[in-house]
Amino acid sequence: MRIFLTFIFFMLLFSYILRLLSPYIMRRLMKRMEKKVTEQFNNTANKKQTKREGQIIIEQTDRKEKKVDRNIGDYVDFEEEN
Repeated sequence: MRIFLTFIFFMLLFSYILRLLSPYIMRRLMKRMEKKVTEQFNNTANKKQTKREGQIIIEQTDRKEKKVDRNIGDYVDFEEEN
């Protein structure tokens, strides 16, 4: 019974401390997220500012062609039977 009561006591103590510290932890996490979002926004804003109005930029991605030899495999012609 004594072990159970000490367990309950420490659980209550832990929850009380967590409740006291949670606003500080949340504030720190929110500031960190805000910093990441502003950095991403600034990066995209800088990219848009480098382009002049009316300027067209075409960005091409590398297209990888399938490298399959046509001699590989067999062609099978199926016939229906009644």
